[in-house]
Amino acid sequence: MTPSAPRSSASSQRRRTQAERRAATRGALLDAALECLLEDGYAATTTRRIAKRAGVTPGALQHHFSSKADLLGEIVGHVRARWASEMLAQGPPKARSPRRRHEQLLDRMWQLYRSSYFPAMLELGVAARADPELRRRIVGAHDEMTRWNELGASMLYPEYADRPELLELIETGQATMRGLALAGLTGESNPDHAWPMVRSHILAMSYAVLGDPG
Repeated sequence: MTPSAPRSSASSQRRRTQAERRAATRGALLDAALECLLEDGYAATTTRRIAKRAGVTPGALQHHFSSKADLLGEIVGHVRARWASEMLAQGPPKARSPRRRHEQLLDRMWQLYRSSYFPAMLELGVAARADPELRRRIVGAHDEMTRWNELGASMLYPEYADRPELLELIETGQATMRGLALAGLTGESNPDHAWPMVRSHILAMSYAVLGDPG
C-alpha cells in the first residue's frame, strides 16, 4: 500500500485571523518604536524609521497609529505589560525562607530597572514635557503601574496580602530604585555598586513597617 503524502506545513498550520495579524503588526511596531527610542532618542525617532525597522510600509503604520505621539504614547502601556509579565512570569521564588524570597523579589525588580525598559520610559517622560499631545496620551501611567502592583502584591507577598501598607512600601521601593537607576544613566555613580546598601535599607524599612518574616 502506498503511503499517503504528508501534508504540507503550510496547509497543516492554522491560518491567523485578521485580528491576530493586526495584533502582531501592532506589536512589531511597538517593539520597533522601543528600539528606536533607545538607539536614537525621542527627537530622532520618526514614524518612517519605525516602519522600516518593523518591516512594514509607512502606510501600514499609519493604518494602526495616526501620529508619532499616538504610537509612542502606546509604548508606556506596552512596556508596563512586558515589565509586569517578566516580573510575574517566574512566579514566587522557591526559597524556603520568606526573608530570602523577599530579597530575591527585590533583586528581580532591580534587574528590570537596569534593563532597557527604564531608559525608554525616561526618554518618553522627558519628551512629554515639551510635547502636549504625547503628555496627554501618557497621563495615568502611574495609575497603571499601581494596578500592576496590586495584581502582583498578593501573589508575590502572600504573608502581607491583607496589609494596606504593602502597596505603599512597594511604591516607595520602586521610587528609590528609579532614583538609583537614574544616577547610573547620568554617570553620577555605578548603581550596581550602590545597590547592596540601598537594598538593605529598603528591606529594613519594609520589615520595620510590616514585621520581619524571619
